[in-house]
Amino acid sequence: MSSKLVPMNAALDAIRDGMSITAGGFAHSHQPMALLRALIKRGIRNITLMGVAECWVAEFLAAANALDRSYFSNFMFEGFGRCRRFSEGVESGAIEVEDHSHFGMVNRLGAAAMGLPFMPMRAMSGTDILAKPGFEEAQAKSRLIESPFDARDRVLAVSPLKPDVAIIHAARADEQGNVQLYGPTSVIVEQARAASHVIVSVEEIVDTSVIRRHPEFTVLPGLLVDAVVHAPFGAHPLGNFGYYQHDHAHLEDYYDASRTPQSTQAFLDEWIHAPADHWAYLDKIGIARLMKLRVDPALGYIPAEGVHG
Repeated sequence: MSSKLVPMNAALDAIRDGMSITAGGFAHSHQPMALLRALIKRGIRNITLMGVAECWVAEFLAAANALDRSYFSNFMFEGFGRCRRFSEGVESGAIEVEDHSHFGMVNRLGAAAMGLPFMPMRAMSGTDILAKPGFEEAQAKSRLIESPFDARDRVLAVSPLKPDVAIIHAARADEQGNVQLYGPTSVIVEQARAASHVIVSVEEIVDTSVIRRHPEFTVLPGLLVDAVVHAPFGAHPLGNFGYYQHDHAHLEDYYDASRTPQSTQAFLDEWIHAPADHWAYLDKIGIARLMKLRVDPALGYIPAEGVHG
């Protein structure tokens, strides 16, 4: 097979204004922040996000005025509070939203991932999530249907969501695109399988023989992946299980900056627009700070106190 390993900018050429994207990760881990920063730096606009809990992706897209619409279940900063720029965008009407439960979003992406016309579920039935629709026609989002096995039983059928592109950050991959990830995988498999095009950044590029020695960690086979990007610390300031913990101080810096549009823009200018590329961003963070975030490979975490210093 030919190599799928490409430079970051070449991989992102697949994403154009007006497209829909989905991004892997959950809370403070595994979100594809290096890919996101590069995408924002390119001046992307009019994006629709189909997300489950990719709070930092949603917030940065909103802060960069790149986000028009979002199908989502919950965007909040664990341990900090609400996503201010995203929330204010929704409140002002600049960002349209379609609300779901976590399980509702998982099932819509899951239906697309399995090539199904709908997915039955019980959650969300009888709630304001359905009573107060967003930008999507109510009948296009979900419908109550009778069970084919018992007409007295009705379930909610949700329609599939098919993102144009999935951007994922994982642990390692080979050049053929076989991707491995340690720890909780969130909804990465469903997101990638639902999308028409899949871009994955990874901490390490390894030989296929290494992938084959540990097939239990393979979350995406190469046939599902269109492009692989080598991006060490590609989730920073978030964490990547088995490699590094999230940079609490950096996240706190952003959260403080997000109090006003002006200070938010200053943060984006410093940390997204000013660095020439991902490697320049890592240089700006500093090798000493990055190494302090590295976990003990045997434990998967930093045993000493003072991680958030």
